[in-house]
Amino acid sequence: MACSKKYSSGSEEDHNNQPPQPNVEDQVVDVRKRKRMISNRESARRSRQRKQQHLDNLTAQISQLKSQNRQILSSCATTTQQYVTVEAENSILRAQLDELSNYYQSLNEIVRCLTTTTTAITTTTVTTSDESDDCEGFGGFDLEIDDGFSVNPWGFGFSFGNNFSAMSTIDPFMC
Repeated sequence: MACSKKYSSGSEEDHNNQPPQPNVEDQVVDVRKRKRMISNRESARRSRQRKQQHLDNLTAQISQLKSQNRQILSSCATTTQQYVTVEAENSILRAQLDELSNYYQSLNEIVRCLTTTTTAITTTTVTTSDESDDCEGFGGFDLEIDDGFSVNPWGFGFSFGNNFSAMSTIDPFMC
């Protein structure tokens, strides 16, 4: 009978299709759900903001690191260029040092040869001056007067008059 009542009465059916009136407990649960939903949305919004802020910070850090990297590369390139320049200058200076050392050594050899030649001439002329009567002494060196040819301390001979001779009696470079 209860079942037939349910299906037989049309006015009761309209009454049953209406939403049930919420009781106080359901209203409290709905308020809690809304508060939780609002809280969750707010929490999700803050989380998205934190994520975005972190992403922005990382992007700024990337830009800063790229800038520092460019500066370091530029500094490295400048330093490398300066190194190459200094190395080239050092190479030139080393070559000049070798050239000047060789030149100095050659000059020392010439001085040694001239010193040896002068000593030989002095020794020879001193010995000759004791043995020869036709030479006169002049400043510690003997000069031959009769043939117009004199000898200087460096061993070069020259003639007085129209005939000039650049020939040396003793070659100073032949030691």
